[in-house]
Amino acid sequence: MPLKLHELTTDAEFPPIHTVEVAAFNDPFFGFFETFKGPSLDEFCARQLEWHKGDPSSRWIYVTDEETGEVIAGTQWNIFEQNPYAKEAEPMAPYWLPEGAFKDVASQVLYQFLSNRTAKMKEPHILNNFCFVHPKHRRRGAGRLMMQWGADKADELGLPAYVEATDDGLQLYKEYGFKVESELSLDPSVENPSEDFIKTEAE
Repeated sequence: MPLKLHELTTDAEFPPIHTVEVAAFNDPFFGFFETFKGPSLDEFCARQLEWHKGDPSSRWIYVTDEETGEVIAGTQWNIFEQNPYAKEAEPMAPYWLPEGAFKDVASQVLYQFLSNRTAKMKEPHILNNFCFVHPKHRRRGAGRLMMQWGADKADELGLPAYVEATDDGLQLYKEYGFKVESELSLDPSVENPSEDFIKTEAE
């Protein structure tokens, strides 16, 4: 069954992409993705779309099965033709999470993750922010279509490209010339943590 690559141009296109995103990061379960969820999946979907619409660097690319029209994969590329970290700013905090121990843990993890970007990506570049394929449609070539789009765009603009890879996606990224520069270990520990914080961290 042939696959087709698309670029997001309307709000109505995003919910099916988001549905695939949630399914993909739950199989296998990816704990870090939980930091981005909020009160509900509907809220999360709306928030991601608003982030995209408010960010000139954001390009959402997705793949459909041409026979069924079904969305089966998606990726967000951010194209920074200028250094996005030229001016110092605090990394985004998870304002979407309710107060409590989980928000405390998520705040620590997200801060470390985003701080790594400001330390390692202080130059014009392309970033692969999210990349996912529905569990039922893996190994059909959707990931390669989306990575090729980014590789072509990086070549066109003469920019380096970055991706923060999990072990599951590492081999695909290597096929497109990405090299491991460093490993990022996220440690949510804080001084004098509460019992709820310790419990949440362990979970």
